[in-house]
Amino acid sequence: MRGANDGPWRLVYLILRSSIRKFLSLQPLLMLILLLGTMATQFASTILVTDLDVAPILGYANHTQLNLSVSDGIPLAQPSESQWILKPTDYASFGEIPSGTSVQPTAQGFSDTGNVKRIFVPLGHDNRTQIRHYSGRAYGVNSRVACAAPVLSGEFQTIDPGAKPLPFVLTMIGNISYEATFRNAGLDVPPLCADGKCLPSQFNCTMPTAGIPGRLGTYMCAPDLSNVIDSKNFTYFSDGRNSPVTPRSMVWLVTRNNGSFDDWSFVKNVSKIPDNPSRDDEWARWKLGDDINLDASLCFSEFLWDMSDVDMSISHDTVEPTVPYDPKLRTADTAAVRTLLGVNHRKPTPADRQLFTVNSVSNTTIDSRLLHYLDGALTSGIYGIPDPPSGTTINGDGASYGVSSINPFLDYDLTFQNTLNETNRPALALQATFTIMAMDLHYANLAQLDVPEEVSITLAVPVTVPVRWTGFAIVAGIVFANTISIIAITVVFLLRTRFSKQGHFWHTISQLISEKTVDILQASAESRDDIIQKELMTDDPIMIVARSKRTGRVQVLRKEDVEKGRA
Repeated sequence: MRGANDGPWRLVYLILRSSIRKFLSLQPLLMLILLLGTMATQFASTILVTDLDVAPILGYANHTQLNLSVSDGIPLAQPSESQWILKPTDYASFGEIPSGTSVQPTAQGFSDTGNVKRIFVPLGHDNRTQIRHYSGRAYGVNSRVACAAPVLSGEFQTIDPGAKPLPFVLTMIGNISYEATFRNAGLDVPPLCADGKCLPSQFNCTMPTAGIPGRLGTYMCAPDLSNVIDSKNFTYFSDGRNSPVTPRSMVWLVTRNNGSFDDWSFVKNVSKIPDNPSRDDEWARWKLGDDINLDASLCFSEFLWDMSDVDMSISHDTVEPTVPYDPKLRTADTAAVRTLLGVNHRKPTPADRQLFTVNSVSNTTIDSRLLHYLDGALTSGIYGIPDPPSGTTINGDGASYGVSSINPFLDYDLTFQNTLNETNRPALALQATFTIMAMDLHYANLAQLDVPEEVSITLAVPVTVPVRWTGFAIVAGIVFANTISIIAITVVFLLRTRFSKQGHFWHTISQLISEKTVDILQASAESRDDIIQKELMTDDPIMIVARSKRTGRVQVLRKEDVEKGRA
């Protein structure tokens, strides 16, 4: 026969039966911390799982073949619609070689973006957002736009709108003096004609009015191209890499004004364009009527496609921007797209723009059937219209009221408008708008390519990896608290435990044998503690042997204290 202790459950029972004051003492609190820590460690693996998530890691380089050019037998179909009215479908990250020049106007009011080369990754949407490195042939577009305050002569006219629900159609008709324009801008006059193309000097542009108070009516007008192109010798080809203005430049007259139809009613039938307007950087400004401010800027755009061997890389997945439409406000947000293009007012960094780093460019060519096709499509500015009509106008602001040859899709319209409003640089607005069109042309024509070439592509591979430290910190804290509680319990036990003879039990037993306990031990060797406690309490009127509620030990206690629950 032997006796055994009740194990930890007896300890839990005693702790739960103790008062709140005793429960908040050191030993119960240490036991509680140890209990909770021990239970929490059983869920350590579950807690650590919360740190896991799917994240991309760099995969191996994949040497494969992509269709990168078009064979002679594949016809390049002309689209039946203008590219301006089609929704852009691709806003992809690209590699960029900046011009290194500032678009800020000179003291004479000449603004030049310099030649900016943007290189597009020839992959579809499903793969290009996860690409980390690309090495091989790729298409790029060189873009350059320069603007200056124009010297114009001519007149404003109002014409019958016909069936259109407008009071009248406002037009501006006249001539551009390139010599005076370049001279005022502090530039030498470039050749105005070459190889079957001259810069157009006549314009016949419809003009908008401001449909909303506080907004501006904004149009961009391609001057009259009749009689300036030798169609037998001319191909659309505009190279601005070395000069901001060439005879093959696409010319744009960007206008904006704050006048309503009522304000413009002074024009009547004919009104001469006043001489000697004021100049505000690259804008010429006329004060007209009672309170109309008319601004105009003459811009020259150069866009040239090429193909090169490139090596580009990026350190993270890219998120392709969108242009979300708000049906309540009837407008769209172009901020993300303008960040990609670098035309936000806060001047985003390459990391903000999610650009590829261009490590090398070599073996550049501008001579291929597809490149010439893209040159013609983009440089004409009116993709899908082989013979642009005279005085083609493009609506540049959703708040404009008037008649325009083309009402662009909202993405083009708002990108132009928002860029112009934020930067006041028509060169940046035109460059951003045409870059969107170039990007869309590139990805739309990938499906036509049928000649494969060797490329190297490294993609990010999605795997489950730790991406946070929260769960690890929680588990480390639990283990630390558990360890500290064990150490503290051991220290408290060593400091507060008293014993007579360590390792010798007979000395302890002998203290329980007395004249009052011998009969009980002989008669009730297997009695329970509570029964013995009651029998012992009936003998000695002052001292008894009982279990202390305070310490949980069996010891000699004052009978009065035991009866009143103080022992």
